Amino acid sequence: MTPGNSSPFGLRLIAGVKLVKGFCLACLSLGVFDLIHKNLTAVAQRWVEALRISPENKYVALILEKAGLIDPAALKKLGVLSALYASVLLIEGFGLWIGAGWAEYMVVISTGLFVPEECLAIADHPTWGRLVLLVANVAILAYVVRIVWGRHEQKKAAREAAREAERTDSGTPG
Repeated sequence: MTPGNSSPFGLRLIAGVKLVKGFCLACLSLGVFDLIHKNLTAVAQRWVEALRISPENKYVALILEKAGLIDPAALKKLGVLSALYASVLLIEGFGLWIGAGWAEYMVVISTGLFVPEECLAIADHPTWGRLVLLVANVAILAYVVRIVWGRHEQKKAAREAAREAERTDSGTPG
């Protein structure tokens, strides 16, 4: 499929999910950059009050305590990494949406890189959430690999047909 052609519905669905995730992660990244020079304990306290959560809750108290220990360098690193990953998701999503072959290869590589990590995480601490995530990523990987492989086979068949036609036109026995 060349750019400009419409993508299969499954690729459009994957593209949409990647675009939404990329947009949300980009917004999160901007929010993290906004927190760099702020008092994180005060920000967390305002959220606790806005959400009407009891500050005496042991988990809330722990979060409020730990928020003050986060340094600006760690926030900057988190912001940069989330912005980079958001960029990858947005590029993949846009490429899949327009039907670009390179985007399919990007999805195969980026999704394939997470599968071993997810397997290790499940082996270390199995949860239903991790299992669902692994199954979803393996399904996406298999689907996109099938499309990429099918396109590869079509191109190979077209090249062989062109060679055969060339031999027949030149009068050379095949």
